[in-house]
Amino acid sequence: MNEKIHRARMGLADSSTGLRKLLALEDAARHARDSGLTDALNEVRRTQQKIGRDEMPMDTIRTPVSLPPGYLEAASVAIDSAGSMEEALHSIATTPATMSDSATLPSGLLSLPTVYINPNGPVVTRTVESDSTRGDGFLLQQHVVALEVHGLAVEAQLDRVRDRFRPTAEDLTPFLARPQHAVETRMRGLARAFEAFWEGDVDTALSLALPRLEGILRRRLKAADIGVITPGKGETIGQVQQLGSLLDKLDELGFPEPWSLVLRTVLGNAEGQMNLRNNVLHDLVDTPSRHRTALVLQIALAAIFLGEQPPAATAPADSRTRTPLPWNAAADQHLPFPVPDPRAHHFVTQYADMHDVVAGLTVPSGIPQSAATVLHTARELLRHSYFCYEFSTVALLHALIAMEIVLRAKIPDSGTKPLNTLIRQGNESGLLTERQTEFLHEGRKLRNRIAHGQRAHSVMPPHWGAGMLTTSFALISEVWAAQPTPLATTGTDEGTGI
Repeated sequence: MNEKIHRARMGLADSSTGLRKLLALEDAARHARDSGLTDALNEVRRTQQKIGRDEMPMDTIRTPVSLPPGYLEAASVAIDSAGSMEEALHSIATTPATMSDSATLPSGLLSLPTVYINPNGPVVTRTVESDSTRGDGFLLQQHVVALEVHGLAVEAQLDRVRDRFRPTAEDLTPFLARPQHAVETRMRGLARAFEAFWEGDVDTALSLALPRLEGILRRRLKAADIGVITPGKGETIGQVQQLGSLLDKLDELGFPEPWSLVLRTVLGNAEGQMNLRNNVLHDLVDTPSRHRTALVLQIALAAIFLGEQPPAATAPADSRTRTPLPWNAAADQHLPFPVPDPRAHHFVTQYADMHDVVAGLTVPSGIPQSAATVLHTARELLRHSYFCYEFSTVALLHALIAMEIVLRAKIPDSGTKPLNTLIRQGNESGLLTERQTEFLHEGRKLRNRIAHGQRAHSVMPPHWGAGMLTTSFALISEVWAAQPTPLATTGTDEGTGI
């Protein structure tokens, strides 16, 4: 009878698709296990493991969250006012997210049965009945949302630390290893995690930071004389407690609220928690977002410095990272090297990304050397808009200069004629198409408005600038290769000029 029931369940699974098929196989597996059908259970496992992610189409439901006006700017105030890198990082370490301790389920919000799936199986890991969530589940969701928003602020703060102090792993290690529970040999890896974060490599940052974070917590618990081992009993061998058990002991450690809740929500794997540690280290998710990586780095700082004295107000003058640049340092003509423009970080993560932005801007071959030099300058101006955002507009204006050089070389007797006249002649002679003529006139008008003070100096995102420069480069190449249409012959006597 049990075998007939098993075959019926497998038949239902075979006739189903997607999530329905997965749930049918889960039912078949439970029945086979409970009925002692070992071979049948193995059959179900093999069948279930063959289901690909693409066979379980799932829609992502997103809830937009509007940040308060000036939220990210306000988060950076502490970094701007910090007198040293150490002071700035200590401020980040001791400023937790705002976590509510109560939440009322909004009226009319449905509580539906929930199925948790690990798609790497795929396998159902947990089911939650609708009557078990009440307002508690909504509160847990609110905690996650609060941390997601807070992570954006921490991301902005860490980027500001990078821009102001330019720390390397060698600069960070002595600071991170200052407390007794932060062993220098381990903190080198954590310092490298910060460096990888600033380089845009969040996978490396998390892989380095998460194990160090667990080690810091274990050493802090040991230093506080709180047990972190489980002695053997009978045939069961002893073990050192892992992260889940360490998180349960945070209240004993005396971390101020809401840090215990923050750590459990970000690192724990219970219902309503983010489970970042397992998801990353067990390769259960794709590359996590940068702001979640920033959360992990902040928690690592908190685990090191909570309860520790803040850094001294003064520091040795020979430490390069302890001589910060003022945030308006971009206006200082005596800067030893450029400071990244914070606006660029909305579009690229690091300076190296600008190489990809301008990679397609190849100077056309064969054009006059003077025009080629100007186009090369335009490309470099756009690349360096990472440090001075306004360079993107200057790059476009330089491309117009190159265009004028090419027109003068192609149009006979161009002399000192203004660009407007050159464009008109180029159109009349057939050198320029209507599309090219319209583009050049628009560029000429923009140049004049800026040059004559009729318009404030404009800015544009790097990719917009790259798109406009690509059009300019292509237009110059087309015009240089084009041949003007010969003038129509008339009855005019060329000898007399009549």
